[in-house]
Amino acid sequence: MTVSVANKMIQNRAGLTDLGRLALAFIDGGSEWLDWAISNAGPRYDFPDESTLVEQVQQGLHATRLALLPTMKLMVSPVKLMTLGVDSLRTLADAESGDTSATVSAQVKRILADHNLLTQDDFAASVSFLAGLGVSGAPVFQFMGFDEQLAVQELLYRKESQGTANPELQKEAAAFAVEQARTVQEFADYYQFYLIYVNRLGSLTATPDDRKKRAGGALDTILPQLFGFLECPQVPPLAAPAEVARAVSNWQKRGRPVGFARLSDGALQIVRDTAFRDETGDAVRVLVAGYLAGAQALLSATPPQRGIMGQDGASCLFPVFGKGIQAEIQMGAAGVISLRCFRPDPPATSTAADADA
Repeated sequence: MTVSVANKMIQNRAGLTDLGRLALAFIDGGSEWLDWAISNAGPRYDFPDESTLVEQVQQGLHATRLALLPTMKLMVSPVKLMTLGVDSLRTLADAESGDTSATVSAQVKRILADHNLLTQDDFAASVSFLAGLGVSGAPVFQFMGFDEQLAVQELLYRKESQGTANPELQKEAAAFAVEQARTVQEFADYYQFYLIYVNRLGSLTATPDDRKKRAGGALDTILPQLFGFLECPQVPPLAAPAEVARAVSNWQKRGRPVGFARLSDGALQIVRDTAFRDETGDAVRVLVAGYLAGAQALLSATPPQRGIMGQDGASCLFPVFGKGIQAEIQMGAAGVISLRCFRPDPPATSTAADADA
């Protein structure tokens, strides 16, 4: 016997829980690997839990976090699949094995929507979105992996990033973002930055050149104020919420604020989550410092407790709520913990269906 999970020897597939066994079956060759490892007289394979087992089997066999479910056109981490629950995994298994009944199809559609799982068809919509903006051929889009496609696809669902329904303004924002961005994630940030800022100023009657100049000036003012807020704590992969909370607490005890994942995201947060209009000099420094200080105070008083795992099975979003305020911190795929937002808590806050971590 050469496989153990949480110090329990696994003698056959039935030694795993239903959840672990179902998730492993979505990995091409996963169940077969387990059979081989159990019967192999060679090295031992010890895993602290089933999530680690399926994550390492997926990575070991295919050198990627994402398993392919070709029938559903879905790429998703087996670790993420484990957060869906046994009943949902059985439904997905039925669909993947060829069950096209109306009942199963409707259930699959609901499961994917409830857990924010995106298929090839969803990502095709983001390609069409870029084409409609007239920027799909821009050099920044020449390499589009999962994270890059996700950054663009999320723009389709961010109401705040669409501004008015004016397609010409959206094209302006896209052109501005392409000019500023050096990555796809930065494009998404600067696209939202432009729409939010010009709508706040009420400058829709100005000329495109005027709007571009004002947005560019605002960006030039904000970015230098963010250089000191780009450092972030980091945790190992698949860190539990308690580990994330501990990392944030230890970081803050050293007098260091949880900063931004990248400059462009910081600029977006300042224009989106503060009252910034055209401040300069000391005024903008005070505004940025106040924003960071408020976020740190909330994170210090209210440690993150539950997270919403991403489709990649590695990133995780942690909402944090205080009295009348809320923040979000993001644990990226590499374990870097950064600030995603700090703003007043809206009267009716929707919660994700899959609090995964």
